[in-house]
Amino acid sequence: MRNKFYVILIIVFAGCSQQNPIEKALETKSGEYWRYYTSNSSTFTYFRFKEDHLSVRYYKDQDSTQFSEYAKTEMESSQKWSVTKDSIMTWGDFNYDIISYNDKAVVLLALSKEKPFVNYIFLIKTKENEVIGGPGSFEQKRIFNPEKYPFEK
Repeated sequence: MRNKFYVILIIVFAGCSQQNPIEKALETKSGEYWRYYTSNSSTFTYFRFKEDHLSVRYYKDQDSTQFSEYAKTEMESSQKWSVTKDSIMTWGDFNYDIISYNDKAVVLLALSKEKPFVNYIFLIKTKENEVIGGPGSFEQKRIFNPEKYPFEK
């Protein structure tokens, strides 16, 4: 009887200690950052999501490959984060719906009181030495190459 109790206790403990798969995907390893942007972004901001459920905000100079942590006085460098089983991310003082995720990209939906009433946030996993264009590079590609994107076929 006592052995059954221990087996049940171990099963319950093991089941409760399993990490949410979305949280596991968000955690960054050494040399990895999440590049944060929206369709209105003019610059990138970078985050690292740590196992202790704190996110740390970073910036990267245009001319540098080095990431630097924001000063503690600037816009709350560290914020708590968590993800529920029904895919709601609490990050700092805000809640986001997780629309899609994998190990390389996360799409969040934030509600707004102003038009357009929703805002999509994109998190793209970036390696420390990866060379990338700015947030407007996709729009600029379309503007400067309209022949590649015909409106009618």
